[in-house]
Amino acid sequence: MNFKKKNAANAPAPNQAQQAARRRSLRSGAYASVLAVVVLVLVILLNLVVGAVPTKFTQFDISTGKMFTLSDTTKTMLQELNTDVTAYYLAETGNEDSNITRILDRYAGESSHFTWQQRDPALYPTFAQQYDAQNASSSSVILVCGDNHTVVDYNDMYTADYSYTTLFRSTRENSYVLYQLTGHGESSLESDFTETLDNSGVTMQDLNLLTTDTVPEDAAALLINDPQADLSTLDAAAIKTYLENGGKVLLMTSAFVDTPNLDAVMTQFGLAREPGIVVEGDAGHALYGYPYSLFPDHASDDDESTVLDGVSQNTHVMLSVAQGITIAETDGVTAEPLLNTTGDAYSKLNYNEAATTAKESGDTDGPFALAAWARNESAGSE
Repeated sequence: MNFKKKNAANAPAPNQAQQAARRRSLRSGAYASVLAVVVLVLVILLNLVVGAVPTKFTQFDISTGKMFTLSDTTKTMLQELNTDVTAYYLAETGNEDSNITRILDRYAGESSHFTWQQRDPALYPTFAQQYDAQNASSSSVILVCGDNHTVVDYNDMYTADYSYTTLFRSTRENSYVLYQLTGHGESSLESDFTETLDNSGVTMQDLNLLTTDTVPEDAAALLINDPQADLSTLDAAAIKTYLENGGKVLLMTSAFVDTPNLDAVMTQFGLAREPGIVVEGDAGHALYGYPYSLFPDHASDDDESTVLDGVSQNTHVMLSVAQGITIAETDGVTAEPLLNTTGDAYSKLNYNEAATTAKESGDTDGPFALAAWARNESAGSE
């Protein structure tokens, strides 16, 4: 597929059919924007409710030149272990897989908390059963940490990624509940996201405030994902009470939906949505020069951000149709941007009828935050 830049300023005015198609395209792009923001903010959420965790553990990589090389992330994960983990290798004596034993040796060499032992099924016929691994293939590995255990089947080692979550599931001591608000046309997370959360000890549960007037006490956080209708007054009051008691909310909004009650919750944290859709005037921060598809900058290290500590800034986030966020100084609140436009960005108010993406009278000058974090210091809410 070839992409060519077009001079939108010289484009003919669209007819009604073209305008309708543009609005459908923008709405479709808004959903993609939500997913892109979720990718970034879920990482931040995991840091908040689970603790700082390296993004990848390792793979049983049998390719030439990578077979026994541990990544820096793997080494860090092992070196930061503060709980004993024992790997039991299920293999008959004389029939071991040298690839696996050498990798286990490398792991053990990186951490005094990681050890491994071989268990020959002929000598220990009931050993695997106590870990529900009686049907595991020969040369499988059982990871044990206290009362927790995980079985890594031999076939999975050679056909699928063996991620850090396998070890993390064995070592974690706590689990967390993330409630996702329903009843306002909210979008559901894709299975890849929910699987990542589950692997990290975070379970998802739906929450409809029509059936309960409070956010449950066991909520580690509340997800409000792209609602297509505003909160009721009672819903907004329940969420405000949750935040006043130190709750955490992860919010994604749509530029196409007016939500004054939800916006009032944001205002308490000094956050407000900028009317219109952001246009990036710097072609180097737009996909193929298309100004609605944005490549924002991460918050600068000069901002002394603590929220983005440990989050790689080498990977670009693309937002296809986004709304700006303004941050107002608010007593008792610490707020900071996470993603920023350039100073050439502006917010186009009349995007439905506009025949050009060029800046027009009434459009608001940037720069804007496209993702932000805020904390009420006295309540501890975020």
